[in-house]
Amino acid sequence: MEVKWLSKLRDERGSLSIVIIGLFVITVASLMIMTDVATVMVAKRSLTQATEAAAMRGVHTLDRASYYTGKGTMATTPLALINKREHPAIPIDCNQAVIDVMLELHNWSTDDSSMKRQELQGIVLTDFECDGTSVEISTYATVKFPFTVPFTSQSSASLSANAASTNQVQEGFYIFGVRLH
Repeated sequence: MEVKWLSKLRDERGSLSIVIIGLFVITVASLMIMTDVATVMVAKRSLTQATEAAAMRGVHTLDRASYYTGKGTMATTPLALINKREHPAIPIDCNQAVIDVMLELHNWSTDDSSMKRQELQGIVLTDFECDGTSVEISTYATVKFPFTVPFTSQSSASLSANAASTNQVQEGFYIFGVRLH
């Protein structure tokens, strides 16, 4: 009886099916992990684009009172070019900038266009700094995985992004909005 049992252990029939099943499980788990990683990478890029767009929108809020105070004459730009003097940065209305940044982030959170990833859950503004000439913001969002990571219970990840922008006067000589130099 013992000889029969040893002969069954040495029988190699069916051993290939165990290898195939094992490789199939490893392949499926790898595909799930790669899909989750790709989702995180694309969602990170989408969050970065949203943060950059919000910073650009915030920096374009002109502080009219500061901008038009002491505005130069027709000779200001040519004299600045001759003296190689840098143009000052365009002043920003920080109170309006924070509103515009929040509106842009809200638009990205509710937009259904191809720029935004559906896995990216609501974008939150975590930090806003405005010094009157530049805007720096930080954002946070959660990305939901299409698959639960194998052998864990993790179904989402946290992402963050930072962006800063300054609006500067472009060098040159302008007449009626046309750049001559």
